Amino acid sequence: MENIIKSKILSGVKEIVHGISTKAGGSAPFHNNLSRHVGDDESAVAENRSRFFGSLSIDGSRLAHANQVHSGNVTLVNEPGLYKETDALITSENDLYLVISVADCLPVMIYDPVKSVIANIHSGWRGTQKGIVTNAVSLMASEFSSSPADMIVFIGPGISREYFEVGREVAELFDDKYVSFRDSGKSAKPFIDIGTAVIDQLKVAGVKPDNIESSRLCTYSSPDLLHSYRRDRENSGRMFAVIGKR
Repeated sequence: MENIIKSKILSGVKEIVHGISTKAGGSAPFHNNLSRHVGDDESAVAENRSRFFGSLSIDGSRLAHANQVHSGNVTLVNEPGLYKETDALITSENDLYLVISVADCLPVMIYDPVKSVIANIHSGWRGTQKGIVTNAVSLMASEFSSSPADMIVFIGPGISREYFEVGREVAELFDDKYVSFRDSGKSAKPFIDIGTAVIDQLKVAGVKPDNIESSRLCTYSSPDLLHSYRRDRENSGRMFAVIGKR
């Protein structure tokens, strides 16, 4: 079983280090969980983190973590630490590794090879509706003169439309093209497709379609490989997505 998910497009860039952990490994109920906030044993989390970052040859003292709040907030960082009230991190620094936590929401990694800038974004339905990916692309452009046409993007695993049932009040926040209904009439249940929404936001922002890679793995329907909060609730661990430059 694959222990780390990687992007084909980013794997072709020598200076980029990246990966997304999986559920594989560890003991039930949390398995290979990397979060300290789900009730898992602290020593198990520390071991899981050490194994994940070690396999990527990343020094644990060089991590920048987003303290996620399901916002549209994007933060520029130049040193390790925990960054509050943000769901996306951007840096041009070498040997600084941007980390987000996911278990249904989409991890979105961006690299501008011309200006040597990276971003790591946590885009759930709230972040997607608030345009967090667009916000990150715009900040890269304004702060580093990055051109969206130069950016390459990897969208990691997340919950698919088939399993992402939401309330009507949430569905109404999205364009009809991202919403489908199961059943009909008053009993119709809306489902949303945040993966396609994010891809469309990237394209509108100016990222070339050929420079966008999407995993399309569904967290919910991959119980042996991926954590899913929707599926496992209080027994769900979290995966880390990390990207950095050497």
